Amino acid sequence: MMRRLSVQIILGGLIVVAGVLLLLEATGTMTSPRIVWAVLLAAASAVFWFVFSADRSSWWAAIPGAALLGAALVVVMELDPQGLGQWTEVPFLALLGVGFWVVYFRDVDRWWAVIPAGVLLTLAIVAGLSSVADGPMIGAILLFGVAVTFALVALLPGGASRRRWAWIPAAAAALVAIVILFSAGRWFVLLNYVWPVLVIAAGVFVVWRAVGRGGHRADERELAGSDGPVSEDPRQ
Repeated sequence: MMRRLSVQIILGGLIVVAGVLLLLEATGTMTSPRIVWAVLLAAASAVFWFVFSADRSSWWAAIPGAALLGAALVVVMELDPQGLGQWTEVPFLALLGVGFWVVYFRDVDRWWAVIPAGVLLTLAIVAGLSSVADGPMIGAILLFGVAVTFALVALLPGGASRRRWAWIPAAAAALVAIVILFSAGRWFVLLNYVWPVLVIAAGVFVVWRAVGRGGHRADERELAGSDGPVSEDPRQ
C-alpha cells in the first residue's frame, strides 16, 4: 500500500511540474529548455517501469513506460534538427513496439501483444527506410512485416489453443507484398527479403519446438512423480 501511494505521489508530482512549465510557457513568463522536458518524460517512464517490475499484475505499465521513454528520446533527438531530429519517429515506434514485446514475454498468455509489437516495429523499419526506398518497396516491406507478425502469432507459445487462423492474414499479406514487388519489376529484391525471413522463421520454429518439448517433459516428470507409490508404515 505504501509503495503504491509513493508511486502515485511521485507521478502526480511530475504531472504538476509539467503543468506548471506549460502554464509558464503559455503566459510567456519563461521557455523551458527541451532537455528539461526530456528529463521529465524519462522520469515518468522510470516510474512506470518500476511499477511493472514491482508488481507482476501491472503488465500494462510497460506500454506507457516504453512510450514515455520513446518521447524522451525524441525530445533529445530534436536538439539536432538537421541530423538525428529527422529520424525521431523511428526510435519512438521501435520502443513502443518493445513495450508490447515485454508485455508478451511477461506472460505468453497475452499473445495478442505480439500483433501491436510486430506492427510497430515494422512501422519503425518503414519510417527508417522511407528516405531511401520508393513507394512499392515501402508497401512491400510493410506487408512483409505484417506477414511475419501474424506468422509469429501462429508460431509463438501462448494461450490454451493454437492460433492457426493467424496463417491466413500472414499468407495474404505476404502474397500481396510479392505481387507488388513483381508488378514493380523488383523480383530480385524479393530474394533479399525472403531468405532472411525464412531464416528468422526457422529460428523461431526451433525455439518454439524446444520450449514446447521442455514444458511437455517437465509435465511428464511432475505427473510421474505424483503418481508414484507412497509407502506407509503399517505400524502407524
